[in-house]
Amino acid sequence: MSKAMSQPVHTIEKAVSQPPVYEIARREAQEIRAATRITCGLNELIEIAERWNATVTVTPLENNLSGFIIKEHGTDPRIYINSQDTEERQRFTLAHEIGHLVERAEVSSDSDYSFIDYRKSEGYNLHEFFADEFAGELLMPAAEFIDTYQENGAFGTARYFNVSVPAVNRRLIRLKKNPPLQPVPAGSCASYG
Repeated sequence: MSKAMSQPVHTIEKAVSQPPVYEIARREAQEIRAATRITCGLNELIEIAERWNATVTVTPLENNLSGFIIKEHGTDPRIYINSQDTEERQRFTLAHEIGHLVERAEVSSDSDYSFIDYRKSEGYNLHEFFADEFAGELLMPAAEFIDTYQENGAFGTARYFNVSVPAVNRRLIRLKKNPPLQPVPAGSCASYG
């Protein structure tokens, strides 16, 4: 068999052997969470972004825009969060933008990218999926989320993790579809008082 014929097979084998995107995103979030105390505000999330030399600006944006990240080759990443959103939405949006940052820096080794996150987006791709999975795991660790949801329902869980009810509902759907493979250590923002 020629080298040209065997190359696609190798590529397919490599792709098949990699874990699913949601597992990679969750693992990245778990590693960060293990090294960071996450409370209910934005401060720890801003500190996480700063580990990748990103600046975070919370400022008024267009009404339909939650946030965005820009990284051009040779510059540091810049994250913008809509200050007109609730604190709960700002937290999830910032965690989501950090998910883009982590995916591009740690998983893809990309130095030039931008992602704009609208509230009602037509396009949803693997980059957005990764960022959502990352944000969900970072802010609402699976094991603690499941326990909290079973005891308190959607509204109590949203309050416990200081996220929106839609974020809780989305996390529940994703965990039902792709349950966690292993227990995740507890430590939500609520458990720190």
